[in-house]
Amino acid sequence: MPGLGANQPNDAITAARFSITIDGYEIAQFSELTGIVTEVVPVDFMESSEKEVIFKKLPGNRKPPTITLKRGKNTGMELWAWHQSVLNGDIVAARKSCSLVMYNSDGRPVARYHLSNAWPAKIEIGALKAGSNEVLTESVVIVCENLERVAP
Repeated sequence: MPGLGANQPNDAITAARFSITIDGYEIAQFSELTGIVTEVVPVDFMESSEKEVIFKKLPGNRKPPTITLKRGKNTGMELWAWHQSVLNGDIVAARKSCSLVMYNSDGRPVARYHLSNAWPAKIEIGALKAGSNEVLTESVVIVCENLERVAP
């Protein structure tokens, strides 16, 4: 029977890891996606006629989409170098078009998003005590002009 055992369109997506790819090069892998936020601010609109006044909510301005990712801190410098270009005010180098790819436990992509003119707005290194066996964590908030789901 076709489709038996295969993922169906209504199946929930599970992801084991996430990556950011720029110019075909994976610059960072993450173990946690804490959120993708895309939002349009509603505006009030009043329409009136001789008989009545109607209040409506209409789509207003879009807020820039944000993506928050988290991982165990490693020695890779690519993510920090990208953020450093933002800190240095180098807008041309900082704004990159990139992909966010979600992989299942078998390592196959299950979802892909294209981020236009993205840049890391915030990098946060988690707290850690000396002598602890805990993993040092790093989280990044990426802002972009446009976010588009491009593949399942």
